[in-house]
Amino acid sequence: MARKTVLIDDDMLRQLSVLSKKEDRDFSGSLRHALRIGLLALQNPELTAEEIEDILEANAELEAGAVRELNLESL
Repeated sequence: MARKTVLIDDDMLRQLSVLSKKEDRDFSGSLRHALRIGLLALQNPELTAEEIEDILEANAELEAGAVRELNLESL
């Protein structure tokens, strides 16, 4: 993982600090998560941030084997 120095205004810094406490992440993890959601939102303007988070959560569950894909033909 690369290291980079970035400038963040005080308000955004406070928001990220609150987010990290709410989601029980360290600051860097919260920043990476928020950046990932933001980049995906830019690439998919038709989706809300909540929908993007739901999709990421579902993908993580699928990769962990907690769920399986629905086979519509078997219904």
